[in-house]
Amino acid sequence: MKIVKGTRLIQSEYPDLLKDESSLSGGNCQLAAWPENLSEAASFIKECAEDRVPLTISGARTGITGGAVPMGGAVVSSGLMQGIKKTREPHIITVGAGETLDSIQEFCQREKSEFFYPPDPTETTASIGGAIATDASGSGSYLYGSTRKWINRIVMVLPSGKQLNISRGAHFFKNGVLNHPVLGSLTLPSLTRSQPAKNAAGLYIRPDMDLIDLFIGSEGKLGLVAEADLILQKRPHAITSFAVFCSEKQFWELRTDLMNTKLRVRELEVLAEPCLSFLQENTGQTFTETGDWVLVASIEASSEEELDTILETLDVLLEGRGVSPDNTWGGFDSAQRKKLKEFRHLVPETVNRIISTLSLDNHRIHKVSTDTAVKPEDLLKYYTVMRKILKDSGVQYIVFGHSGQGHLHANLIPVNTGELERAMKAVELIAAEAVGFGGTVSAEHGTGKLKAPLLKLMYSEQELNEMNLLVQSISSC
Repeated sequence: MKIVKGTRLIQSEYPDLLKDESSLSGGNCQLAAWPENLSEAASFIKECAEDRVPLTISGARTGITGGAVPMGGAVVSSGLMQGIKKTREPHIITVGAGETLDSIQEFCQREKSEFFYPPDPTETTASIGGAIATDASGSGSYLYGSTRKWINRIVMVLPSGKQLNISRGAHFFKNGVLNHPVLGSLTLPSLTRSQPAKNAAGLYIRPDMDLIDLFIGSEGKLGLVAEADLILQKRPHAITSFAVFCSEKQFWELRTDLMNTKLRVRELEVLAEPCLSFLQENTGQTFTETGDWVLVASIEASSEEELDTILETLDVLLEGRGVSPDNTWGGFDSAQRKKLKEFRHLVPETVNRIISTLSLDNHRIHKVSTDTAVKPEDLLKYYTVMRKILKDSGVQYIVFGHSGQGHLHANLIPVNTGELERAMKAVELIAAEAVGFGGTVSAEHGTGKLKAPLLKLMYSEQELNEMNLLVQSISSC
């Protein structure tokens, strides 16, 4: 196991360990370790617990909420905990926490070509350990749900250094209570309202939930994910992906049409105005298509006959909403679908690049964004409120995201400290509005350090205290 000691040495030789995609500054630690297996990770974490050294768990550091940025103490990275193995079940593989989403899909292509791993977060270099820790989702979650649904088993190293192997279906809470041979008696917090269907804010709480789901999405508070058994999905016969350049009115109409269709829609995304002008100004990319909104979607087909039906249905829908074929991009093979995915992802990637550059001149500058979600049927009303708050902030912004799930990302780009303060206030106002609609302050990124203060908008002080007591109970095992 690689271990490095000394604040200055880590800062000079391993600076990337002290930051993530949030551009949050001030990261530092006195001790860092890169275990390669479960026993090494358990040994290091146990030593930190015995010495009462604060510990930050780090993966691929692709998060944008500062969760992997240490503020003192020690860091344990799961980056070298790799390996992918087949199991007796053809649709399940065992994966080390340090494996990336890219490497998992490559393994499936090479060793299990009839299967794929459905969760598809924007950053494919993210580690599976980090994806489990935040219950990451992505555009395909419209059809397939978040990471949680595709985890059959996890091996955890608890904050005490103890190892815990949890299989789905093995242990359930009953009316919020569970007695476990290792964890002892656990009591879930009593929430005054049910958590939204898509939610990554706070611990996952359901009265009769599976124990494994408590650990998924816990953002490292309950320990380090060392290994996991992933559930794979059979590949569809074909996928058609497309982008529709349109007006705002046409977007909302087509969104409704696709949500009401019986087609197997995998993703239903939006790039709202002014995303296109933002890309033209900052990447040099030009668009000949008319319209300042873009609907991006993918639909699966189980046969050639169904694929024909999909294309015929799309022709009818687009013609009915007055969209010219010249204003659409279509993708049927993997290369075309990759182009569309890169187009969709170019927006947040460009924002990250700009923020990273701005932070070099002003270390206080960091990414300011929303990860809020409401019920899909409330999205238009919510977006209208969101847009007014963004415009009133006076800070440059763009909005994109998972429209089919009522989940939008507003990215603000502050260029100075004054704009940073206004941007953060806007995010707080937008989050409060989401809660008012019965939604969440974080749907897929977790809260990390930057968004932890937003939890008070969604939970009462008693609920947050009960969550902390549950964390403390597991940490002391």
